[in-house]
Formats: sequence, C-alpha cells, structure tokens
Amino acid sequence: MGVIYPATISFKRVRNLSLRYRKEDQSLRASVPYHYLYALPKVDDFIKKALPRLLKRVQAKEEDYDSGELYVFGEKRAVGDLTEDQVNALLKKEGLPYLKERVAHYSEIMGITEPYKVRVRTMKTRFGVNSATTHSVTFTTRLICFSPEIIDSVVVHELAHHFVRNHQKAFYDVVYRYYPVYDEMHKKLRKGIHA
Repeated sequence: MGVIYPATISFKRVRNLSLRYRKEDQSLRASVPYHYLYALPKVDDFIKKALPRLLKRVQAKEEDYDSGELYVFGEKRAVGDLTEDQVNALLKKEGLPYLKERVAHYSEIMGITEPYKVRVRTMKTRFGVNSATTHSVTFTTRLICFSPEIIDSVVVHELAHHFVRNHQKAFYDVVYRYYPVYDEMHKKLRKGIHA
C-alpha cells in the first residue's frame, strides 16, 4: 500500500504548472495557471508525471543526511545529531569557499571578465541560479553533498547562462564546450548519486 499525501491545488497568476513538497506537514502543493481551469485532465496528467520525480528528489535529499552521517563533497562524514538548520550551516561553511574558487576558475576559462558574487543558501527545487540583475550565482546547500566533479558541472551550467539565458541548444553547446562530461554528472545529480 502506498503513502497518502495531503494535497492542495491552487489556481494562481503563474506561467507554468508546478508541484512542490512541503516537509513541514508532508503535503503536496500544486500551483496551476488560471487558463487550466477548463483543462483539468491536463493538470491531472502533469501531476501523475511530476509526482514520481518529485518524491525521488525528496527521498534523495533525506538520504544526504541520515543517522548522524552527512555527505560532504561526495564522501560520508560522521557529524552527530544535527538539526536541519545546523546541517545547512555546516554545508554552507564547507561549500562557499570551494564554490567561490570554482566560479572564479571557470569564469577565467570561459572568458567571463566581471567577477560573479557567489552565494550559498537553502533552495528546495534548484541546484543553482544565475541572476543577471545582481550578477550573482547562488547554489543550494544540498549541492555540497555531491562530489567535486558533479558540483563543477552545476558551476559550468550556471556560468553558461552568462552567454545564453534559456536552456536551448545554444546553451548546451556552451556547457558541453567547457564540461564535456556534463550529461554523466547531471544524471548522477538527478539520481542522488553523491560520488
């Protein structure tokens, strides 16, 4: 018998359908654009497709920190009994210097002359964000659980947005030019394989 999750569907002024998991009450929240009011079977199809991927990500995140052990740079480390806030603080402390160095390293290789501000914070649905407005790249604390090779693939992905803002072919041409094994690392990232 499967797990039953309480769920809420909200019609909002949003562009795309989205499905999120709330850890606080272990519920699901779907945000749906108003124009789907008359296309509820499409909403149902979206949720059926998105739910398995979402639950896989939730499970992978829970496995990052389990029973007093935490993955840091792809290796398990004993850290004792920590709260979620303490785990995130530890990952930020460990990861920020590394990410600053890697962003500077790949910026030089990719010909990006203006230095990016680098931030690390808790994000539920993304591994990284490149903001053109603030000229900054922000990475999720969860990223620090993965091996340096996987982390570098995300660094290159975010810096590639300096040249191409969307995810079309031209964007991936930039990514593959500077990180040829991107697909292999991205697969590991999505599957929650830390090393």
